[in-house]
Amino acid sequence: MKWLQKLRVTGSSAALLFLFCAPAVLAQEAVSTAHGSSRDSPDETVQSVPPTRGIEFPVAITTEVLGNLAGGSSRHVIWESLVNVGLALDLEKFAGWKGGNISVRAIYPQGTGLTSIAVHDFNTLSNIDGYDSLRLYDAWFQQEFADGKVSLRIGQLLADAEFFDSDNAALFLNSSFGAIPLVSQNLNPPIFPTAAPGIRLLARPLDSFYAETAIFSGDTGNPTLTNKHNTRLSFRSSDGVLIFAEMGYEWNMKREAETAGLPPLAGSLKVSGYYDSKEFSDSGGGSRHRGDYSVYGVFDQELWHIQGNKDRVLSCFSRAGGAPADRNTVTWYCDAGFNLKGLLAARAQDTLGIAFSHTELSHDLVDYSGRLLRSHHEEVLELTYQAVCNSHLSIQPDLQIIFNPGATMPANTAVVSGIRLDVQF
Repeated sequence: MKWLQKLRVTGSSAALLFLFCAPAVLAQEAVSTAHGSSRDSPDETVQSVPPTRGIEFPVAITTEVLGNLAGGSSRHVIWESLVNVGLALDLEKFAGWKGGNISVRAIYPQGTGLTSIAVHDFNTLSNIDGYDSLRLYDAWFQQEFADGKVSLRIGQLLADAEFFDSDNAALFLNSSFGAIPLVSQNLNPPIFPTAAPGIRLLARPLDSFYAETAIFSGDTGNPTLTNKHNTRLSFRSSDGVLIFAEMGYEWNMKREAETAGLPPLAGSLKVSGYYDSKEFSDSGGGSRHRGDYSVYGVFDQELWHIQGNKDRVLSCFSRAGGAPADRNTVTWYCDAGFNLKGLLAARAQDTLGIAFSHTELSHDLVDYSGRLLRSHHEEVLELTYQAVCNSHLSIQPDLQIIFNPGATMPANTAVVSGIRLDVQF
């Protein structure tokens, strides 16, 4: 039977190798498409009705095949998908209400993630991995003031749609490059796939500077048990409130005013943080703590325009931050990476990316018997290539090496590869 098992693993590896080669065969002449994390892509999809009517019905379908080639607990190949549909209303165009906007989105994740059945990594290796249920994703009303320089948003909101994001990190599949683990692993936050009631205020007094803050209910529920459809509205005082704040400075973002010569290199720097008012258990089993917080920064920078072309560009990103060790699982996180868009002149919309992340756990953590844990870190190295076929389809082969998966005890390095298809209508 051993030879049969080896044959299955070999066959799975061959299938994944074919999937890596497929984009070179399938990709046609590239044209412009939306860029960003797949689960949020309906915000920027091709409009399904004329924009002058002020109503859009964005739809995105993301599907992927991933296989664990080494490390972890077993060899597996899985399929999973995410359907994301929405309704967006520009109330000024639709009903004459100046500065008003409404957005409602629903999602349906499908499939069993590779993290839970084979790799057992601390940071989920796919950012579309979620409990299989039809759920409301987010729903909000937004009003703009002062010619769009100030906006107020209220409803079922997502923190990862507003804060701690990097434009360049959004290319990658591993969830650590999305919602920063200082948030995703330390709190029960309103991030994919569960939103929470909240209110967000954004001000941009200058083109180059903005500041925003948001207040959320501290109780999002359990997405697999108590809040399967994300329709829970809870404001219990024992759950407290979760507050995010961010300030950002951007440079060389407006390209339409360029004169002759090389285009300027754009970049941004963000400083963010949160405060959660509820009680938190002590990492070492001591008395509970009132409140929790974290501070982190996000940096994006263009480094080089290939042949002076602003659309063919080498960019970098980095995020880093920390949180108190006595009440948090993750006390330090950092990542960094490079994206090269338009490596080939004939494939100017394609993007090649490589990124690395480091997640460090609290050294105060103890196991169920009260003994200190032996290991406290996990690292991810990801190499990916997004091939844009047309304005509706992109194909993205991906390779991840996960060092010390699980983070809490020494584990064999896992090697995961696969391919993602993103379809937008």
